[in-house]
Amino acid sequence: MSGFVFQWSAVLPLLLLAVPLWWLLSYARVRRAELIKAMGGGLSTHRRLRDTLRVAAFVLLVLALARPGYSPERLSISRMGRDVVFALDVSQSMLTEDVAPSRLEVAKQAVRDALNTFSNERVSLVVYAGSATILCPLTYDYDFVRYMLEQTHTRSADFGGTTLQSAVEKVVDQVFMADRAGVQDLVVITDGGDHGSQMPKVTELLQEHGVDLLLLGIGNPNKGSPIPIEDTDGVRTLLRSEESIIYTQLDDAMLRDLAAQSTDAEYVAVGDRVFDLGQIYVEYVAERAGSASLEGDGIVVYQEAALFFMMPALLLLLLSECWGANGLRLGQATLFLAVLCVVPEGEAATKQLKAQFTEASKLYADGSFTEAEILFSEVAYSADEASMKRSELAAVQLNRGLCLLQLSRAESDASAELGLNYAQQAQLAFLAAKRYVPNDDRSGIRLESTSTWVTELQVRIAEEAEEQDEMDAQIEQLLDLLQALLEAQQGLRQQVSDSDVDRRQPKRAKNAPPLPPIEAPSDAGANAPIFMRSQRALKSEAERLHIGMQKLDTQMTPPTSEGMPPMDSILAEPLKLMVKVPEAMERATHLLKSWNGWPAGRSEQQIAERLIEEILSLLGNRSSDESEGDEWDEMDEDGEYEYSDEMDESMMSSMPMEGDFAAGGEMQALPVPNYSAEDILMEEQGSLQFRQQQRAKANAGKVEKDY
Repeated sequence: MSGFVFQWSAVLPLLLLAVPLWWLLSYARVRRAELIKAMGGGLSTHRRLRDTLRVAAFVLLVLALARPGYSPERLSISRMGRDVVFALDVSQSMLTEDVAPSRLEVAKQAVRDALNTFSNERVSLVVYAGSATILCPLTYDYDFVRYMLEQTHTRSADFGGTTLQSAVEKVVDQVFMADRAGVQDLVVITDGGDHGSQMPKVTELLQEHGVDLLLLGIGNPNKGSPIPIEDTDGVRTLLRSEESIIYTQLDDAMLRDLAAQSTDAEYVAVGDRVFDLGQIYVEYVAERAGSASLEGDGIVVYQEAALFFMMPALLLLLLSECWGANGLRLGQATLFLAVLCVVPEGEAATKQLKAQFTEASKLYADGSFTEAEILFSEVAYSADEASMKRSELAAVQLNRGLCLLQLSRAESDASAELGLNYAQQAQLAFLAAKRYVPNDDRSGIRLESTSTWVTELQVRIAEEAEEQDEMDAQIEQLLDLLQALLEAQQGLRQQVSDSDVDRRQPKRAKNAPPLPPIEAPSDAGANAPIFMRSQRALKSEAERLHIGMQKLDTQMTPPTSEGMPPMDSILAEPLKLMVKVPEAMERATHLLKSWNGWPAGRSEQQIAERLIEEILSLLGNRSSDESEGDEWDEMDEDGEYEYSDEMDESMMSSMPMEGDFAAGGEMQALPVPNYSAEDILMEEQGSLQFRQQQRAKANAGKVEKDY
């Protein structure tokens, strides 16, 4: 083995260019001298030494480009690693926020931590709920696994619920290989609560295929927490079952029993504390065998010597440019060296990041928490361990978390959900600081206090949700009472009309004798007091409803913030109308006491009816929007849309047509698309998520417990 070689020897033929280069420089020097002599000059402005330095620099640069090497060393290549499948529970219970920001997000971050420690392991990603889906087969491409991890959500599985058996069957049948038994690990991250698995069958499958099982239990095992869900508009609600809020906690006993059934299974109850899955896995496989495969006889590695050729070449170029007819120009040489000695880009970037950190700290001290958080976020996004120390990165995340915590407390009075959002972001920032410096007590203390604050906000949101449900129930009851009052008023007016006679006079002919006066019905005197009492009773009911609406309006009126105008509740306008209802009924009561006042009384009754109908319309609009568009949301069992039969002509005009008109349409040129491939991919990704959501919604009805 040679001690000195050129690793890119194919570049060496470029040395032959040195001969024509020398000839061109010599020719240029002679022509320059002739021109100076013809112009009457007698002093040479160019020396042969200058051309010699340039050619020598060219030769050295070619030699450096050929990658000279010395001190060879042969290294063998072998690959030690296991096959690891991460199975993530994506049931709705994983959205619970007893760990920040949620069980599912913590599980995804745990997989990222493990990937950062892997080097030779093949990794696969499987998600499961009521059914299992392979998001990524076994691969060494960790970046692709991270990408698929970002796409993971509760709609990634077709069915709701939690069935670990479906994930195990999918993994042993379609992911793991029979010839790799003994070096295959299944890492399951779940909160337990299985709804249909046969645990002896799960253990049998794992032992039969030589798969080791590592179970991680996430969630608080001692206290249940609600499950927050968001609709398509981003409105957060709590998952309910039969009008009661569902609370879930870590099913620690079930997971321990599953691990105890197999000698190759291990259970780690991480609960609601901070953990590092990478370190847990390293300890888990410490005494387990790896798979080794030797690839060839190895490779030879040389120490690079290109720098020893490049530096003299640059120095020769410097001398050639500064060495004129009068010798070496030291001023130019010094300036050239000063230009070369610039501040490295990385050092400049570090100074800029530290300047931003200082400015953000001043903004925080001045109480400008929003601006400070933006700057801290920019520093955290731009910095890495190459530009800043781990302690400095931890300080950035810690201060960013403090800003978010201040914003959370400031916004929580107006909106508990917005305050919770800020608090959860603060938790992530403190957690990031803790990862950079694990023994930092400040981050740990802040993390614990923020977790307590998050719990308080979650309790407040749950209480507000219960209060809202109670108010909704009161509104529904109010609507029922108003509807009953309206029907009673309409019935009483109909009774008055039925008891009266037709008061319309026929048209009298010219010179005809006057018509006899219209006489009252015989029972008008007996019916008038009855109508008066009935109308007075309806007036009392209207007054009672008015008082109830006033009390409900007081409960529903949002609190007024300092410096902000007062806000009205949804009962503000109905109350203005409700005041007029008893007044109209009172006028009707006085008019109904005599037969002559019955027509005017019926008019006042109609006024009261119209007022009640308008109130019902105002209050009923809250729920009318929810029923719109139902005919387009229905899907059949195969996941296809079912369209309503009641389609008008404008809808039918968009259907496929036959005949000459359709044929002529095919001859028209298509417009040039104004969207890119990235736009198409984003649209397709959104469509995929929508189809998954609709499919999961359709299948949820088949699962008794889809959380």
